[in-house]
Amino acid sequence: MQSSELITIQKYAARHHISIFSVIKKTMNGELPTVVKEENGKEITYIVMNPSAAQPQNEVCSNDNEEVEIDYKKAYEDLNKEYLILKTKYQKLLDMLEG
Repeated sequence: MQSSELITIQKYAARHHISIFSVIKKTMNGELPTVVKEENGKEITYIVMNPSAAQPQNEVCSNDNEEVEIDYKKAYEDLNKEYLILKTKYQKLLDMLEG
């Protein structure tokens, strides 16, 4: 197993010259592996850095020429279904709070 380095979101953003917001989006999307540790009563999110993790990322970007077929109608229907479920749950919560 390779040794891994833990760095904060701010240090990762500075090291890779991107905004903190972009790093947070990547962690939320699962693009970056994270570990949450509690220090001084606060939960701090660390990004797990492997020594070889920076290089393969460039290879992924170079494969953008491949065409990926996306079924937009199905994707829309899936998102709309999720939206309607969440809307219903939200409405039920509002109804519970009102009365």
